[in-house]
Amino acid sequence: MQSGNALRLPRLRTIENRDGERHASWLELFFDLVFVLAVAQVSKTLDHDLTLGGFLRYVALFAPVWWAWVGYCFYADRFESEDLTYRAMMFTGMLTVAALAVNINEAFNSDGTAYAVSYVAVRAVLIALYLRAWRHVPVARDLCTRYIVGFSIGASLWLASLLVAQPARYWLWGAGLLVELLTPLVSSSLVKRTPFDSSHIPERFGLFTIIVLGEAVILAASGVAETDWRASSALAAVIGFAVAAALWWSYFELVETCGLRKNWIVAGQTYVYGHFPVVVGIIAAGVGSQQAIAEAGSGYLSAGARWVLCGGLALYLVAISLIHLAAGRMNLIWMRLGTAAVVLTLAGIGGLISSLVLLSLLLFALVAEVYLEASRDLSANAACVQEEESMTDKCMHLGQVHQVTPSAEGCEECLKMGDTWVHLRLCLYCGHVGCGDNSKNKHATKHFGGTQHAIIRSFEPGEDWRWCYVDEIFL
Repeated sequence: MQSGNALRLPRLRTIENRDGERHASWLELFFDLVFVLAVAQVSKTLDHDLTLGGFLRYVALFAPVWWAWVGYCFYADRFESEDLTYRAMMFTGMLTVAALAVNINEAFNSDGTAYAVSYVAVRAVLIALYLRAWRHVPVARDLCTRYIVGFSIGASLWLASLLVAQPARYWLWGAGLLVELLTPLVSSSLVKRTPFDSSHIPERFGLFTIIVLGEAVILAASGVAETDWRASSALAAVIGFAVAAALWWSYFELVETCGLRKNWIVAGQTYVYGHFPVVVGIIAAGVGSQQAIAEAGSGYLSAGARWVLCGGLALYLVAISLIHLAAGRMNLIWMRLGTAAVVLTLAGIGGLISSLVLLSLLLFALVAEVYLEASRDLSANAACVQEEESMTDKCMHLGQVHQVTPSAEGCEECLKMGDTWVHLRLCLYCGHVGCGDNSKNKHATKHFGGTQHAIIRSFEPGEDWRWCYVDEIFL
């Protein structure tokens, strides 16, 4: 880290340096490592209980882990500053996530106090980060406020759960998590005004998916290590690895990312929230593969292991189909859903065939789906990229931009009224200087309402972003 970064303050990165793609930072990659432990701990809960109740507990425990990662991911996407304070806070966040991971197995096996306190600590660090961004990034203050309030309510419900016994404690956990999950959903307009990086976010979600796929491979390997060596177990392990490879191929070749740029309210949110069943399904399939490897020498796969394996694969296929559909891509959607139906059918009849045959049929179904979809849809992704590149930052009002002289050194109307302002905006059509929406009078927005001059520029020192009121995009 260069010395000049030591005191760098948060800023909205997504309206700076908008040319070129942004990639994950070294700190983001380091931060992801702690989730390897969390994912491993969650997978163990399912491995130890392959019943429907065990699966529901696994989902309930995975949701806070996944949502914690999503929260930090989007914060870093917008406000990563790489200064000493930011790094120290992120390291603290890593410690709290590690504590959460260590206590996952105690969530339902004891009173869950340590687990709840750990999750509150995870949230407290993220809230502190948003408070810092609220102070230093005025243009993002409305979104920061919404997140601070929503996440604080959620964390408060988790804290309140310490005052009650089970099962009421679990209901408060669920209520707190629900509030947090709904917070971005009800903040769509603020998200649009405070953009995220539509090239960086898919990379981050892809990296988390890699962590989950890695856990699936580890589960397959451990399935061999925990059994006496046999040719059947080795062959089952090879097929299990091939299943994970097919999932990797289908995810990184075929999962749509276009909706993140085109339609955040539907496609973008489906992409984000749809990744939860994606990763849940991958881990479940990994646990099922481990069981199939362990039972390869005994013939048939138990009912619980079959449904975890096949149900996980089907859940994954349905989730990526919904992401595909929400992005407006109807091509070959029925192929994925048809493959999911075949996988579930195999779960139903799997008691009549050996575990090796079941694994082989599942692999064949996945490989056939990937091959047919990739070969018949080669141009879809290229067309999507071309379409979205043509849409990026597209504004129909750039003709209103002129060389202008600022009409005043402060807000025109506030100066006449003898009032004060917080931030200033410059109209790029006529040069009017008005106070921004964080000011009580909001004269810049009122000027747009009266004149329909669509594009403004920040009139604050060190800021050069522009905003179109009509298209609601930064330029």
